[in-house]
Amino acid sequence: MEILMAEFDVLIDNATIVEGTGRKAYKGSIGVKGDKVAAIGDVKGDARKVVDAKGLTALPGFVDAHSHADWTLLWFPKCESYVMQGVTTFVGGQCGGSPAPLGEHIRVPWLLTDHLPELDPYKFYPKVPYYPLEQVNEWMKEKFGWTLDWETMDGFFKKVDNVGFSMNYVPLVGHGSIRTKVMGLDYKRHSTEEEQAQMRELIAEAMEDGCIGLSTGLDYDPDVFATHEEIIDGVGVLKKYNGVYCPHWRRTGRRRGIASGHVPNEKITALMECVDVHNKTGVRLHFAHLSTGWQIYPTAPDELEEANLRATINMIMKDSKEELDITWDAIPQMTRSGFAVMPYLCSLYAPWLRELGSREAFGKWLKVKDFREEVKDAIRRGKWFIRVAYNPNTNPRWADNIYVLKSKVPGVDGKSIAQVAKEREADAWDTWFEIIAEDPDARGVTGQLTSRDCYLQYYTHPAGMVGLDTAVFDKKWQSKSPPYGFPGINTFSAYPMFYIKYVRDGDLFTVEEAVQKTATMPARVHNLDGRGVLTKGGYADIVLMNMSNLKVLGNEIETRKHPKGVEYVFVNGEAVVEKGKHTGARPGRVLRRKA
Repeated sequence: MEILMAEFDVLIDNATIVEGTGRKAYKGSIGVKGDKVAAIGDVKGDARKVVDAKGLTALPGFVDAHSHADWTLLWFPKCESYVMQGVTTFVGGQCGGSPAPLGEHIRVPWLLTDHLPELDPYKFYPKVPYYPLEQVNEWMKEKFGWTLDWETMDGFFKKVDNVGFSMNYVPLVGHGSIRTKVMGLDYKRHSTEEEQAQMRELIAEAMEDGCIGLSTGLDYDPDVFATHEEIIDGVGVLKKYNGVYCPHWRRTGRRRGIASGHVPNEKITALMECVDVHNKTGVRLHFAHLSTGWQIYPTAPDELEEANLRATINMIMKDSKEELDITWDAIPQMTRSGFAVMPYLCSLYAPWLRELGSREAFGKWLKVKDFREEVKDAIRRGKWFIRVAYNPNTNPRWADNIYVLKSKVPGVDGKSIAQVAKEREADAWDTWFEIIAEDPDARGVTGQLTSRDCYLQYYTHPAGMVGLDTAVFDKKWQSKSPPYGFPGINTFSAYPMFYIKYVRDGDLFTVEEAVQKTATMPARVHNLDGRGVLTKGGYADIVLMNMSNLKVLGNEIETRKHPKGVEYVFVNGEAVVEKGKHTGARPGRVLRRKA
C-alpha cells in the first residue's frame, strides 16, 4: 500500500501575516516543514497538523536583545516566562557574565545565591566575591543535585543541549568571566600584558566555540577595574569573527562603597568610551540598556528630557557609517515593576533582615532611634549599596522613586515616600522607616513610571530595539532569603504590553514597525540569519497572537501571571505553546556563530 507523505508538518491557515520584511500585513497561510518555513502566502497542501489561525496575527518569534536567561536556563528549561509571551530567542551572556569559561574561582550561580546566607552566613555581602569552583559544586550538589561540570562555552552548550530547553539561546562570552578565569581573586588592578594575551586567547576560543560576540560589565567586578586599553584589546579579537560588542557601559561606577558625597560617573563620557572602542576596533557596537547621557535633577519636564535623549543619541551615532554599526536596546518601562520586584518596603534593607531574621523583627527595631541611625550611618558610609535611582547617597530625589503599593498604614497606598513625607512634614528617610515600623509587610515598588513620551525615541529611532534585561523563570519562583524578590512584570508580559500600548491601543507603531523592534532588528544586529522574519526558507519561529484579546493579567503586586492572547508559539517548527498552554516541548537550540 502506498503511503502518502504530507507536504507540510504544520499548516497555519487563514492568519494575518507580518513577515518582518517590510511588506504590509496580509491574509495568508504558512506551511512548515521540519524547522523551516516551506511556503508562505497563498499556500495549499496537506499537513500533519492544521492550525486554524482565523482572527490571529502571525509574527516572527520575538528576540530579546538583552537577557540573563543563560544563568537560569538549567533550572527552568521550559522557559515559561519567555515563551508564554512569544519570545523564541534570547541573547545571553550579558553585562560581562557568561556561564563559561570557568576557572578556579567563580561567581555563585544566581539561584544558589538564595541559599548563600545559610551556606556561608554574612550580613552585608558574601565574604568573598568569588568562591572556589569545588566549593560551589559541593553546594550545587547539596541543593540541586547537579554540578557545573563544564569549563568552556562549548561545554556549557553541550550541557544545555543535553538537558533540552524550549527556546533559542544566542551566546555572548562575558569579559568579566574571562577576566576572573585569568586573574582569579587578584582582579582589583590593571591587567598585565601577559594576562591580556591570555584573555585574547580565551575570547578567541569562545568565538570558535560559537559565541557571537563579547559583553562587558563595566559597573561590576571585575570589569570595573579594566582599563580602556584592556577593553579595546579584547574587543579587537572579534573583528575576524564578525562579532558584536555589547557593553554594559560605565553608567554608575562600581556598585560598592558608594558613600555620602559620592560623585556619579559622567554617563555621556562612559557612552563615548564605548564609541571609541568601536572606532578603534571596527567591531559592531550594541549598547546594553541605553539611557540618557546626562542626569538632570530635579526630574526634568518632558521637553528637557526629550532633548537630553536626542542629544545622547546624536552623539553616540555621530561616527556610525553603516546601518548596523551602532545600535542599542532599551528596557520597556511601562510599569514600575518592570525588571524585578522589591516586594516589601523593607526589602532594600536586606543586611538587617538577614541579621534579625524577619521583617517583623526589623520593623520592631526601627522604632528605636539609635538603630535607625545605625542603619542610616551604614548606608551613608557605603557599607550597603542601594541602587542609584533610590539611594540617598546618589540621588537627591531618591524618595520620589520608592512607592507604597499596599499597606495597613492609612492614606499611603499609591504614594511615593516623598509624597507621604511632604504630607506629614517629616524627613523622607524617617517616613520610610515609620511606615515599615507600623507595617513590616507593607508592599512597595521602586522606579519611575518612565513610559513618558520623551523616552519613546529609544524605540522610534532606527537603531533602537527592545531588550528586557531579565531571565527565565516559572510562575512560582521567589527568593526565600532577603530581599525576598521575584521577577518583575517584564519577565512575563513585556512584549504583549508593548503591542497593546504602542500598536493596538496606541499609534506609535504599525504592527509591521513593531515587529522590527521586537524581532527583526535584534536578529539582524546579532547575525541571526533566517530569524526575526517569516520568509520561505527561514526558521519557523512563529507567534500567533489574538491582538484584539491580548491582555496582561499580572500587576505590580503579583507580576507572575502569563498574558492572555498568545495562542501559539512555534520554535524551530515545533509547537511550544498551543491554545495558550505550554506543550512541554523543548526544541530550543544554541544558535552558534556561523563560520
